[in-house]
Amino acid sequence: MLLLVINNESIKHKYPIVWTLFLPVLFCRIPVHTIFDSCPEGNGIRAIAITRDAKYLATISDAEVQKVCIWKWTLAVETPACSLLLPKEYGFQVGQSGPITLTQFYKNVTFFDKCFVLYLLPIITHTLSFETQTFNKLVGKFSQSVFHLNLTQILSATMEGKLVVWDVHRPPESSSTLFSFPYIKPCKLVHLQREGITVLTTVDNYLVTGDIKGNIKFYDSTLSIVNWYSHFKLSPIRSLSFSNIPANPPTEESNFLPDCTLKGDFFIVRNFIIGTSDASVYHLTTDGTKLEKLFIEPKDAIYAISCHPYQPLIAIGSVCGIIKVWDYEKKKYLFSRVFEKGLGIQSLTYNPEGALLGAGFTEGTVYILDAMSLVNETPQAFKYSRTSVTHVSFSHDSQYMATADVNFTVAVYMVVVKSGQRVWEYLARLRSHRKSIQSLLFGVHLDSNEPRLLSLGSDRLLIEYNLIKSYKDNLEVLDIHRTDQGNYPTCMVWYPPLVKEQFLLICNSGYKMKLFNSTTKMCR
Repeated sequence: MLLLVINNESIKHKYPIVWTLFLPVLFCRIPVHTIFDSCPEGNGIRAIAITRDAKYLATISDAEVQKVCIWKWTLAVETPACSLLLPKEYGFQVGQSGPITLTQFYKNVTFFDKCFVLYLLPIITHTLSFETQTFNKLVGKFSQSVFHLNLTQILSATMEGKLVVWDVHRPPESSSTLFSFPYIKPCKLVHLQREGITVLTTVDNYLVTGDIKGNIKFYDSTLSIVNWYSHFKLSPIRSLSFSNIPANPPTEESNFLPDCTLKGDFFIVRNFIIGTSDASVYHLTTDGTKLEKLFIEPKDAIYAISCHPYQPLIAIGSVCGIIKVWDYEKKKYLFSRVFEKGLGIQSLTYNPEGALLGAGFTEGTVYILDAMSLVNETPQAFKYSRTSVTHVSFSHDSQYMATADVNFTVAVYMVVVKSGQRVWEYLARLRSHRKSIQSLLFGVHLDSNEPRLLSLGSDRLLIEYNLIKSYKDNLEVLDIHRTDQGNYPTCMVWYPPLVKEQFLLICNSGYKMKLFNSTTKMCR
């Protein structure tokens, strides 16, 4: 973590210091870089901010004519990468807290070219004054901006399906005023389409848009539509990337689509890649209009991760219902499975042999999958819980599987033999805790080699279940022990078999670790 500090010993000699913070020990901080003499004029710094990637600093001076500077602070230099004097008509800038992006300067939107600030314009994406005073109609929030294909203009797309056209004005070379730099001014508002525009780019002689309905449209330099792709039924478009290889001229075997002009010429455009809001990436071959899904990534949070017991495989599950298996040594993606909508993965666990993968879902479903293909091991998924399944665990002999859910309930499944085949069946479940279950573990009885099941909850209870005496719809409890008084336990694991006794290692909210004898449940 980085901390920005402005030295304020002398108002005329403020200089920024970048500190490193080590968590959780916040009082241990080390300055990693100091920029001396950041304001040679002696006016000090009014505001400072850092980009989200922590590579650049932005400072605004405290002078009457304020100066914006961009610093590559990781380099051993004492001069800014670029700077700009702010015109007085934009008002006195006082800054804002938090990280910034390189195109965000407080009350202004800034255009960059070759590391130099070229144009400033008042921000218009959230203010109605610009919309009513300039065009007398709704403009909408900006999404992206590009330079015009042929003219010296800038085009800005909005989420209302409109384009704002900006004229670039350059002062005469003979001008010697203080602020004799180029500026832009809105000159036209074009209602281009009904759908909100999320992507705006150019390729060859076309202006290209992607919108919230998954449509991709091509316009010529006069903003007349030439062609579009709307039959793919994609999610909102987030990015468009065209090949750097121009399209081949059409031949007799080509299958390019005709454009929308009266001539009906072939619509020839480069192949391109499409990124959508559901984390899918597609490749479109324009000759023949072939859409190929390259891959799909999790679009929501990842809650589940499990390593294979013997092979260098790792299974990752996300709330959007995707399980992906990777080879973590080769950093190579192997295979995946996408579940139906509404099934979000909450927990994953391989069995000790690495042949099965147990998966618990956010709406209470439990799947037992083949670890190498992710196909179902059972004809139907188990659905005995109404809430998210937070833990999945297998016994050492893979004869039992246990799950725990948000409703403080433990459920047990077991293998039975039917018609000469081993199949998984539901055994029983029990709401054994009063607060959330923190750990669910299988162990082994020292005298009989039979599996044993234990659960640990935030209610400070360590519960062991009697699997042998349990039967259909009845999960028996063997014993209950209290592990803490004031603090609550956070996790539990088996202590390595370094001695003859079996120990459970339990951590609690008081930053303590305790060893419990697994038989007597007494703290060592």
